[in-house]
Amino acid sequence: MERQSNVPELLAPAGNLETALAAFDAGADAVYGGLAKFNARERAANFSPDELGKLLRYAHGNGRRVYLTFNTLLREEELDEAAEFLAELARLRPDALIVQDLAVVELCRNYFPQLVLHASTQMGIHNSAGVAAAAALGIRRVILERQLTLGELRRIAAASPVELEVFVHGSLCCSLSGRCLLSSALGGWSGNRGKCKQPCRRSYEAGKRRGFLLSPKDLEGVDLLPEFRRLGIASLKIEGRLRGPEYVWKTVHAYRMLLDSPEDPAVEEEARQLLRSTATRRPSSGFFRREEWKTLIDSERPGVFGVRVGTVGKVSRSGLSVRTEGRLHLGDRLRLVPPDGGEGNTFSLISLRFRGADTVRVRAGVECFLPGEFAAAPGFLLYKIGENGFDFSRRASTLSAGRQAVAVTLRCSATRWEGRIDGVDGCWQASVDFAPAKQRPLDAATVEAAFAAGVPEPWEAAPVHAVVEGAFFVPSSSCRELRRSFWEWAAGRLAGRELHPEIPAALEKFRALRRNPPKLPESLPLEQNMAELRIPAFLPEGELPKWRERISQAYDAGVRRFRIGGIHGLELLRPFAGVEIIAEFPLPVTNSLAALLLREEGVCAAEPFAELDRRSLSALRTASPLPLLRCSGPVPLLVTRAVLPAGEWRDERGRRYRVEPGAESGVTLLFAVGKTPESVDGVEPFYSNEWK
Repeated sequence: MERQSNVPELLAPAGNLETALAAFDAGADAVYGGLAKFNARERAANFSPDELGKLLRYAHGNGRRVYLTFNTLLREEELDEAAEFLAELARLRPDALIVQDLAVVELCRNYFPQLVLHASTQMGIHNSAGVAAAAALGIRRVILERQLTLGELRRIAAASPVELEVFVHGSLCCSLSGRCLLSSALGGWSGNRGKCKQPCRRSYEAGKRRGFLLSPKDLEGVDLLPEFRRLGIASLKIEGRLRGPEYVWKTVHAYRMLLDSPEDPAVEEEARQLLRSTATRRPSSGFFRREEWKTLIDSERPGVFGVRVGTVGKVSRSGLSVRTEGRLHLGDRLRLVPPDGGEGNTFSLISLRFRGADTVRVRAGVECFLPGEFAAAPGFLLYKIGENGFDFSRRASTLSAGRQAVAVTLRCSATRWEGRIDGVDGCWQASVDFAPAKQRPLDAATVEAAFAAGVPEPWEAAPVHAVVEGAFFVPSSSCRELRRSFWEWAAGRLAGRELHPEIPAALEKFRALRRNPPKLPESLPLEQNMAELRIPAFLPEGELPKWRERISQAYDAGVRRFRIGGIHGLELLRPFAGVEIIAEFPLPVTNSLAALLLREEGVCAAEPFAELDRRSLSALRTASPLPLLRCSGPVPLLVTRAVLPAGEWRDERGRRYRVEPGAESGVTLLFAVGKTPESVDGVEPFYSNEWK
């Protein structure tokens, strides 16, 4: 079916090649996935460089796109390895890189400008000032904070200078993106580094209430699609890189039908039934509708996604005895979780016994046995998170190896065609004589599609850009002959060449600067007791006019020092000359390149990110081009717009927390009670992994 021009991109998760193929088969326009490191879902299978090359070749050969996540915070000691990863990606040319750390922005704009950047939701961009700041940094698309209302989204979309992407379906985090430190505090498993253990899905006690008090319902955006379309949202994102092919195929297929056949009640009902058949939590509109905030937390149900299909009885070295509550079949994806919630352990059902004999399936309401070794105890719950029958592994194993991308530019007229390849000297030329078009003049899209095909090994034409001058008709056979002539010319010039010599040269330049960093002017010591204004880290769109006026009034009154907790502060302060800007937590500064970018943007001092350990803090302090300041005040472990019961909380291990309204606009904060911070050269991390 031909897609309408105003239909948003449908973007699907791909934890591996199999789920990527499932997504494309179901109708996804693009997929997003990560490499083994530096992405926010390190627990997913993720891609090797060879697998990414295969996926890119398949996707580009079928008119689809692949975005790669590089969206974790980097420590100082990881910068060299991150630069090597980026050099490899610059050769592979994914359609975009999804980033969180400002260091990656700094590396790409100075060394690897071939990489298109999208701002991850982990950057926490939630207002039009933040979007404008991202655009000023060279970012092409912003993936917005998930805790926005529709009203806020309307105002942001109306003013956005770049593409916007929003989540349309999947799991929701309780916390604002990038501001949850709970998993990290409980054992160093940082969600900002792709290692979240999902403590929000565990049981907590607040006064007389007990349950899953931080566990939101899932997002289902079926009813929101017309508004997203009207606002011109560029991309609709389905969450779920930890999910399997079955979930991805069903979810993508449902939204593909809804986007291609809007306002068709029969299609909508079919799509809803398909979504109901996936193993998810209860659906909601997420934070888009403010009236749903009070009921968004699903405290009565365990936070694990999936359909409950059994309870563990006896546990032995040889396996588990399970009382079933739903159908089990060999090949199902299952998860074992403790009764008080938590992440649990995921596995595929490869062996099943019933009444002492091997079997393929069992029905609900029976006792069966799961052979194997499992980390479980009596009372553990068994959830089905994926069904058999969606196996794309065989197709994935037959994908062709990746190719080297070459950028092609074509100029076409009725009498002459010319073609060039970026980085290659010379110009292909062909004299032609085409008649004026009576009905079907040649267009650029036709030329681009034709010349992207038939490319000789080991190259791939990505991208192809064509300019057609005039209105003339070209027979298909003539277009194919011109394409053959061009690629014969190109093959002779590409043979044996390093197609992208600028990439290793850029990497070596970076390494040289790391070995011998340039001498920067020393930062002047900050004047003590200077009047200052703190711009909130979370600043809803509706409050921007008030804060612009407040900043202007403070400036007119002589205030020259401002503290910012997000990049929206850079944009709000851009009109004012001679100001001192202090970047404070939660604006993430975990390495010297992030500090360098902020210095280039006018920042004069910074607080290090609260999660850094002793070693990384010391390394940052040595290399930072900005003076580092002690983190001011207690650091919340979680910040949310969800409605939570205030007061003292306890978790299942007796650790204490305090929940209270925040000074920021309309948020609630969760703090640890009884923390014992350590000090490193005057910089205090927010946790020591121990409660008093």
